Amino acid sequence: MKSILIKIALLFITATSTLSAAEIPNVLFVIADDASRHYGKAYDCDWADTPHIDSLAATGLVFDNAYVPTSKCGPCRSALMTGRNPWQLGAGANHQSLFPPEHKAFGEVLTANGIACGASGKTWGPGTAIDTEGKTRDFGLSAYPKGGGFESFLKEKKEGAPFFFWYGSGNPHRGYPKGTGLKQGKELTDIDHVPAYWPDNATIRGDMLDYATEIEKFDQEVGSLLAVLKKTGHFQNTIVIVTSDHGMPFPRVKGHTYDDAHRVPFVVHWPGQRKSTQRVSDLLTLTDLAPTLFELFGVEAGMEFSGGSFVDLLKGEPQKDRPFVIIGRERNDVQTRPGYPDGAGYPARGIRMGDHLYVHNFKSDRWPCGNPEMGMKDTDNSPTKSFINALGKGDIYWEHNFGKRPAAQLYDVVKDPDCVSNLAGSLPELEEQLHDTLMSELKRQKDPRVLGNGEEFDNYMSRKRTKKNKKQK
Repeated sequence: MKSILIKIALLFITATSTLSAAEIPNVLFVIADDASRHYGKAYDCDWADTPHIDSLAATGLVFDNAYVPTSKCGPCRSALMTGRNPWQLGAGANHQSLFPPEHKAFGEVLTANGIACGASGKTWGPGTAIDTEGKTRDFGLSAYPKGGGFESFLKEKKEGAPFFFWYGSGNPHRGYPKGTGLKQGKELTDIDHVPAYWPDNATIRGDMLDYATEIEKFDQEVGSLLAVLKKTGHFQNTIVIVTSDHGMPFPRVKGHTYDDAHRVPFVVHWPGQRKSTQRVSDLLTLTDLAPTLFELFGVEAGMEFSGGSFVDLLKGEPQKDRPFVIIGRERNDVQTRPGYPDGAGYPARGIRMGDHLYVHNFKSDRWPCGNPEMGMKDTDNSPTKSFINALGKGDIYWEHNFGKRPAAQLYDVVKDPDCVSNLAGSLPELEEQLHDTLMSELKRQKDPRVLGNGEEFDNYMSRKRTKKNKKQK
């Protein structure tokens, strides 16, 4: 049936493909761990060299407005695998969580319908996932080792059977050696833009160059996967999707609710569909992946989604109007605030609509990165974090990255992509419209946070806490 995209209401989708059996493609899904939009030429970045991703983009789709629903790997991957927003997944909204067994993953349904499904590297986590029988859960993706795992999967699968393969890279996740970028011949002046929320100096630029070397390692992994597709004769009938689970592991990005945290690279290559790069400005969210896969493979989902298929865009057809995407966060890290055995979260929800991003912080009295005296654990350790933290409270950069935030934040992401000029209070009609649309949609999605039951997210046990309890016994 025709691909469906939500405008406001949550939809129940049972997707069937309009493609004939001979036209059903394979899908290789490649996801980076902590990568912002620095995929070389595809995203106008000259200081990260990504020739293999560039080659896909040259005759593929490059999405300029692809968003993750949350910017921490565990809850983002929960949403990606289920096609539902994190706040619809109970404990799955949290990082280091116990994944709720009652929620299906797309791999489980695809496998049950005869699609060969495999994975290498990082899929879901960190956390603990078990099925309804208490067994360790693989989400329907048979595990293969990195290196030759993808080729082994292709050899072992039933001949002629369509496949889905998930490759989860560990790059550019921290840590990585300081100074690697300079040692590899990069120069501090290669960086064409230091975000306005960081100081522009050698420490930050050097850290960014080190990050670039990890992006380049990821691109090499992409190249190895493409080589296997070509060697085994699957390249011409395989859709390759390259993306990331959220933005870079730097202060004010990973784990937060700004545009740099949620807007990610998303490149799709479907051989024979187009002859040159096509930029896509339509809004997309990673909860769209699951319904898209069901449509491509002609499988009835039997699952409830908050996203919708983007097969129409892949085929060059107009997308049905999507006026907005929703983002948010709950508890990203455990034991970051005193008085809570598992760590209270920093609940926030946001909406990107038109040129603007509106964010509502439900507990603006809390520290967004965790309490300073506890090390602000909701920001990865790095030279950038250390430098900015040393500036101390009251410094503009410290406040941008670690300071408390107002209940309402409003940004023009076209004029102010770094989100440093809060327009809340200056555009009351727009702010009210965005707030009301956000809250209305969250109520439709039965988000406990807006229905008065938000504390349940803070009360869910964490994987770390559970392991600690077992050791005490």
